[in-house]
Amino acid sequence: MKLTVLGCGDAFGNGGRNHSAFLLTNNNEHVLVDCGASTLIRLKHESIHLEDVSTIIISHFHGDHYGGIPFFLISSLFETPRKVPLTIVGPKGLKEKIFILQEAMYSGTGEKLDQHDITYLEYGENPMDFDGKRIVAKPVEHSPPSIPHGIRLEWENKVFAYSGDTSWTDSLIELCDKSDLFVCECNFLHEQAYGHLCYDELVERRSQLNCENIWLSHMGSEVLNLDDSVFNKLSDGMKIDF
Repeated sequence: MKLTVLGCGDAFGNGGRNHSAFLLTNNNEHVLVDCGASTLIRLKHESIHLEDVSTIIISHFHGDHYGGIPFFLISSLFETPRKVPLTIVGPKGLKEKIFILQEAMYSGTGEKLDQHDITYLEYGENPMDFDGKRIVAKPVEHSPPSIPHGIRLEWENKVFAYSGDTSWTDSLIELCDKSDLFVCECNFLHEQAYGHLCYDELVERRSQLNCENIWLSHMGSEVLNLDDSVFNKLSDGMKIDF
C-alpha cells in the first residue's frame, strides 16, 4: 500500500501546504481520503487519472476537506468523461451536501451529476463493507454542523487510520488500534481548544495510541516550526509505503 500526500495543510494553508487529501494506492486502484479544494490540481501534478480513483472518503463537511469534489466531478464530466463507477463515502446527508456545493460553485451542473455512475454511502453505527474494503467511521469532536468523523480503512490486509479534524476523543484509540499508518491532525502546539488537537496533548497521550507509524497533519505554524518532534510530520508530495 502506498500513501501519497496530496495535501496536509490546515484551512489557512499554513506552510504553503494544500488542503487535506490523502491518496491510497493498491494494485493501480486509488482511494482518496478527503478531497480539499486543491485536490484536482495535486492529482494532476501526480499524473493520476481520475478514472483510477474508485472511491472518495470524506471525513466531514468543511471546504478544506470536501471542497474539491466539484472540481473533481466537473473534470470527470467535461474534460475526460468518466466511464467507470465512483463511490463517495461520508457523513449523513452526503448526496445533498455535494449537490448543494456543486450548484454553489458551478450553477447548473448539479443536475448533471446523475450522468455519473455514483454510489453514495453514508456512515452509520456499523462498519461498511464494499469492493473488498471495510470502513469504520467514528464521530469525533469538531464543529458539529460539519458532522465530523475519524476513519479507519481496512483494505488488502492493511489498515489506514485518519483522525479527521478533532480535539481529543477516545474514539482515536479504537480507530488507530494496530493500524499500519495513522494520520493525525495536530493544529496547535500548546493550546488545548475544542475542535483540534495540540502537540502537547498528543505527547501526553502517546501511550494510549497502539500504533507505531503516526504522522502529523493539519499543522498550524507553531507545530510546523517545531524542530524536535516526537512524531513524524507530513508534507505535500510525500510518498510512504506501508
